[in-house]
Amino acid sequence: MKTFNLQRLGWRALTDGTESLLQWDDAWYTRTQVRADAAAFSEQLAAAGVATGDVVMLVLPNGPAFIMAYLAVLELGAVAAPVYPHASQQELLSLAERLRPDWIVAPAPDSGHATDLAWSCLFRGDGFMFEPQVLPQVVRWAQCRLAPDGAVRRGRLSAQRAAVLMLTSGTTGAPKGVLLSHQQLITAATHVVRSHRLGGDDVAYGILPLFHINAQVIVMLATLLSGGRLVLRDKFHASRFAADVVDHGVTWVSAVPAILGILSRIAPADVPAHTLRFVRSASAPLPPAVGARFEEVWGVPVIESYGMTEAAGPICVNALPPAPRKPGSVGRPFGVQLRVIRADGREAAVGETGEILIRGASVIRHYVDPATGIPMLSAPGGWLATGDLGYVDDDGDVFLTGRLKELINRGGEKFSPREVEDVLHRHPGVARAAVIGVPDEVYGERVVAYVIPAHKDTADLKASLAQFCERELAKFKRPSEIYIVDALPLGPTGKVQKYRLRQLNLEQGRASAQR
Repeated sequence: MKTFNLQRLGWRALTDGTESLLQWDDAWYTRTQVRADAAAFSEQLAAAGVATGDVVMLVLPNGPAFIMAYLAVLELGAVAAPVYPHASQQELLSLAERLRPDWIVAPAPDSGHATDLAWSCLFRGDGFMFEPQVLPQVVRWAQCRLAPDGAVRRGRLSAQRAAVLMLTSGTTGAPKGVLLSHQQLITAATHVVRSHRLGGDDVAYGILPLFHINAQVIVMLATLLSGGRLVLRDKFHASRFAADVVDHGVTWVSAVPAILGILSRIAPADVPAHTLRFVRSASAPLPPAVGARFEEVWGVPVIESYGMTEAAGPICVNALPPAPRKPGSVGRPFGVQLRVIRADGREAAVGETGEILIRGASVIRHYVDPATGIPMLSAPGGWLATGDLGYVDDDGDVFLTGRLKELINRGGEKFSPREVEDVLHRHPGVARAAVIGVPDEVYGERVVAYVIPAHKDTADLKASLAQFCERELAKFKRPSEIYIVDALPLGPTGKVQKYRLRQLNLEQGRASAQR
């Protein structure tokens, strides 16, 4: 049997000491430097006691330290569990309770990125010369936890050649574990390299959070395996984007629709000559109007894609020019099988909307209990139900229409909020919009829209939007309320957190009732 080891492939990719790999804080790091720092950290983790199969929770912001720690953990045969590094103390405690890590890696208290946790870190970053500081209370908290069957958890995942453990939420909101193997990560990263035709001359621009699967696989691992270079930033900075692209010869960017929306509002005269050959959009639905505006301003094709943690990243991708792309489509499956099923479980016809199921070498066959690694919620026949709604057209192109759990039911008419959002995004006065369904005593649910204006003058925007929706939407899909807001509640990956919008709407209703 062939052994798939991401670290082995990554180590081979780091052998050329003359080539630059990573740009951070105005300095370039060669492949040999990255390998040496990761190897040094791996040795020190081993000396501290980290063993094969141990789960190592990474509470690290974007930066070289994340990459070094990630590679070091995999080198030991341990399992990396990256989490949102800027979460509150209570959120991090909750994540630790769910994951029950054997070890926790966090920034040093004086590094400028320290969390509120009363934990120490396993290392101290000082010019990437790692000095382990393993404190007994951290080790006791993690290593003395027992699995439900009473067995000690140390090394529980070693037999599965697991590499990364991540959390996702199901339709009930209960956290589920996604355990990705070395093979699945290699397969997914290879799909990215092939579909985007990445090579040694490419320079990626890393602005998405590395704890998320998009930045981990599509940006970091694909760049490593393709022989390219990575310009890494702590996050997206609109004021630095153009200069970074020009100064470092960036050839491609993995972004989210929120970022494209911001960049599309730059005046064409302010866009410098650049080396970008495409921008990839994923992690959230891209309104066609936003994609079109970005392409008009920057003169760069937007390659809309579709992926999820359960597939180690990519599922569908549009082809690069000169191949045709269809507005609103996430492209075609690449290295993954995809089917659409109706509510009764039968195969959907061409053009018929249903739930999307996926299967492939990069796709998990079951979720796991994040605290124990025990399999749960298996995918029958390897077909994983995504919870996403969509259809496939005559050409095989995939169109997403929304989430199964977010369908709005108004008087028996069911539809996706994305239908309304796409219409709102076509209005010139809208920068970004989000639509939710809220309870209604008569019709079951009513449509509510939250809109970020594209311009400062919003005096007539509500009336204009109401008229626009009256012309463009069926009556049952029209928003009964439109709120003009400065911002929408976003998660770390740029997705609108609609549960928070529902909470906001509930609070607005209570406030209105009290007047």
